[in-house]
Amino acid sequence: MAAAATALAIALAAPQRTPRSADLVAALQTACAGEDPRACAELARRYRAGDGVSRDLVKAVRAAQDGCDAGEPALCVEAGRSILRGEGVKPDPELARRLFGEACTHRTRAGCLDLALMLQNGDGVAQDLAQATSMFDRACQGGDAAACSFYGDARYMGNGAPKNARAAEGAYRRACELEHYAGCTKLGDLFRMRQEAARAAAQYRKACAADEKDACTALELQEGCSTREACLDFADLCSDYLSGYDVLSEASLARTPCEIACAGGIGEACDNLADMYQDGYGVPSDLVQAEELRRRACQLGDRDACSVRE
Repeated sequence: MAAAATALAIALAAPQRTPRSADLVAALQTACAGEDPRACAELARRYRAGDGVSRDLVKAVRAAQDGCDAGEPALCVEAGRSILRGEGVKPDPELARRLFGEACTHRTRAGCLDLALMLQNGDGVAQDLAQATSMFDRACQGGDAAACSFYGDARYMGNGAPKNARAAEGAYRRACELEHYAGCTKLGDLFRMRQEAARAAAQYRKACAADEKDACTALELQEGCSTREACLDFADLCSDYLSGYDVLSEASLARTPCEIACAGGIGEACDNLADMYQDGYGVPSDLVQAEELRRRACQLGDRDACSVRE
């Protein structure tokens, strides 16, 4: 290990000794082979960036895996992401899953989050919503703000765990406290669902101050839109409520911004509203109203609405 430590010390002095980059890389290789994770991390960085060596993603992944084996969980995550995406190597979801799991076992929240996303989406592995939700919770408890937001979504929707609005509220509050401001927006949405307007507005203002556009638009629901740009913002909010993108996945909250944007001449919003009436999603089922909204959307130039009517 003494030789490896010496080699690493030489390598870390690289900024002052760039003419000997080949020797420095050799020193890093020696130290990494001696199970020094810092050397493996630096070697992976150099191969990924082409710093002092020819850029080689295969060797970058190999060095990250060596660092993972040497006990650095962050390198397990780095290697897992590259392997999952097929960066320089053949995609191997099962190996990526094992690497993320290794990182998560060592309490690296990024590993828990990446594993949870794989399991939630069935990304190369069998979908397992219950396990994904458990991983989101674990990463959230470790302080990962995005994981808290995902965990809140799972508990609000009842995906992988019993539906529980109070548990969702706690997760969104934690995400907001960790400065994941979409969590503040979702918390505001929960309060609005409970008719707690003042509490909802306070959360929207906090998120809006952090440039969360949907939160800013939610604050303007009472005023409506007077310009096309503003109406487009309401159309975006409508779509986001229907998809659950950075807001609650809640069709009942989509209705008002959809109606405002449709009245303001945004065809996409009219088409979304038509879908809602057709399916009885967030509004009472009304096929006549759906057809009228589809006709208006088509007149406003929404091609999807026109193709449905044809």
